Amino acid sequence: MICKPLVTLILIGTVSSQAFSQRPTAENFTLTGLVTDKETNAPLAYVSVGILNKPLGTVTDTLGHFIFNIGQENISDSLQLSIVGFSALRISVKDFMSSRDKTISLFVKTQQLGEVTVTNSIQRTNTEIIGRQAVNKLLQVSIHNKTTVDETIGSEMGMRFTTNRKNAIIKDFNFYVSANNFNFIKFRINIYSVKNNLPDTLIYDKQIFATIESFKTGWTKIDLESYHIKVNGDFIATVQWIESRMDKKENPITILPVAPTPFSKNCYVRIASQDKWKRMGVNLSSFVTLAY
Repeated sequence: MICKPLVTLILIGTVSSQAFSQRPTAENFTLTGLVTDKETNAPLAYVSVGILNKPLGTVTDTLGHFIFNIGQENISDSLQLSIVGFSALRISVKDFMSSRDKTISLFVKTQQLGEVTVTNSIQRTNTEIIGRQAVNKLLQVSIHNKTTVDETIGSEMGMRFTTNRKNAIIKDFNFYVSANNFNFIKFRINIYSVKNNLPDTLIYDKQIFATIESFKTGWTKIDLESYHIKVNGDFIATVQWIESRMDKKENPITILPVAPTPFSKNCYVRIASQDKWKRMGVNLSSFVTLAY
């Protein structure tokens, strides 16, 4: 049984459902453009593009193109673009719409992230599992809000984890999908530091992807040991929807089991790639294995 009120709470929050409409109207505008590497002019795939702090946005496709709709009320807002390894860029929606050149170039970030440590010098033999390994399908949430998957692109959901081990290395990240009618789904795994109880900066300077194929359900394990991602204290690991293929013409189904946590809000969700984070009182079936 799927808990419909909880699904609505997680995916919509306090935002009106009208904000998710991707069908152009007289009051809507379509933002479309190309994102490239400033140095090489090469197109950049999977760049998060959206209206800052609003549930409107997407990620670029494999050729660097993006397209999504906004409303009249968003013309005075800011458009933000970000991807690991490049400096984030923020421009006004009004300036972008008035520009004839719809190509946006990003600069490579020359300084590595301070939280990242890469080392092979220490053999780590002890392990620790943190998170929820149980799967109870009595309470579940749908990743999708509408009947089209376009509005899911760039959305993100994950959990906060805490370790008291100093300089632990993430061996793997695991999450459970209980229902899925997609032939192919590509996710990006994002791991953030925590500031003011919210995801802050990415703590690894490369993109990490995972795929689910052939309507796969159950546990998906992403091996992260070779990345040597070091964590201390609190960190947040999320799954971001990047790309998918559905051969059948039917409503999208991707469902995750959850457990309610009325006294803590360690689940983090945002509907679009530059949206505000929302904290939810549930635990996903998701865990990490740490080595130390």
